[in-house]
Amino acid sequence: METIKTTVYLNAADYRRLKSLAADKGRSAAELVREAVAEYAARATEREWPRSIGIMNSGIPDLAERYEEMMDGFGEEGPEDCQDDPGPGLPRWSSDAGSESDTSP
Repeated sequence: METIKTTVYLNAADYRRLKSLAADKGRSAAELVREAVAEYAARATEREWPRSIGIMNSGIPDLAERYEEMMDGFGEEGPEDCQDDPGPGLPRWSSDAGSESDTSP
C-alpha cells in the first residue's frame, strides 16, 4: 500500500481518546486514523439508490431469488414477437410506432 504523509490537527480531547483506544487495541494512532478515514471515504462515496427502489410489491414472493431464471431470454425478441394477450391489465404491443396501445381484452 502506497502511503502519503499528511498532517491532521485534532482537538486535545479527541487526541487523548485516540491514543487511549490505540493503546487498548495494541495498534498505533496512525493505524486507527487510516482505518477511520478509509471507512468514512467508502461510506461517503457509496452510490445512493433511487428513492423508488423497493416501493412496489410484485406479488411474487421469490422474485429476488429467481430473477435470473425469470429474465432468461429477456430482450432476445422484439415487440412483434410478443404474445397476443400479455395478461390482464398489461398493454398489448402495437405494430404502429407512436400509436396508442390496445389495452382492451
